[in-house]
Amino acid sequence: MEKYTKVAVVVVLCILAASAGFLVASLPPGSKGPTDYSQQKGYPMGVGGGFALPPEPPMPVPRPAPEAAMSREYAEKTVSVGTLESRYTDADTERKIIQRASLRIEVKDFQSSSDAVIDIVERSNGFISDSHSYVTDTGRKRGSITIRIPADRFIAVINEIACVGDVKSKDTSGKDVTEEYIDLTARLNNSERQEQRLLEILDMANNTKEVLEVEREIWRVRSEIERLTGRIKYLENRVELATVSVSLNEPEPITHSWGIRDAIRSAFGGFVSVVRGLIILVGYALPILILVGVGWLGKTKLMPRLRRKKE
Repeated sequence: MEKYTKVAVVVVLCILAASAGFLVASLPPGSKGPTDYSQQKGYPMGVGGGFALPPEPPMPVPRPAPEAAMSREYAEKTVSVGTLESRYTDADTERKIIQRASLRIEVKDFQSSSDAVIDIVERSNGFISDSHSYVTDTGRKRGSITIRIPADRFIAVINEIACVGDVKSKDTSGKDVTEEYIDLTARLNNSERQEQRLLEILDMANNTKEVLEVEREIWRVRSEIERLTGRIKYLENRVELATVSVSLNEPEPITHSWGIRDAIRSAFGGFVSVVRGLIILVGYALPILILVGVGWLGKTKLMPRLRRKKE
């Protein structure tokens, strides 16, 4: 009986200890007080007879805040884009405009007015790209001159040429090719970098097949570079030098007549047309007339003789 009583006491003590441990564990962390690892059980003994402290938890690796990461990534992209835009801005800081003009001027003397236009062009550091002249049926001279002048002298030259005579018509136009120029410049830069990379790959080629493939690609890129370079030079030339077409003509004489001269001229033209038609008709009818003549001769000359011989 005493044995069972001891067992019951041990069980009750164990239950009380477990309940006390559960109550202590359920308390908030702040109410437990400072933790003293030297008073806890279950850890191995340290040097000097005390309990060893538990291993310290690893320090967390600091990570950048999401905002910082986003800022750094955005800054990298901004630098990249800014470099690209700055390259384009540096390559072309002003608008690319192709300027053209056309003037039709009535002048008193064609030769003197033409010389005046040429003098204006020479003083403006321009040149004449095309010129031709002719004389009308009434003896009046006409002609046209196409000139190329620096773009910064475009308006001034037009105003000076307009003073040569009486301007009958005037037309000016400008074509903006800035976007095309920037696009061509960017494509040219990319093609040049691609060519440089292909040359580096060509040095690393190990066999004939690879060499031929790389050389074929280099030839294609080089052709593209030459095409882009030619187009860029053409645009630069058209932008730097404006084109002006000048048409000069002397006034036609004003005459009043009854139209007799025109009537005689028309009558003579009609006579010539009739004669021409008769000549053409004779040419078509001549073979037929020859055949008819041969038949008539045979009937009137040969047939009677043959009849006499038979009789």
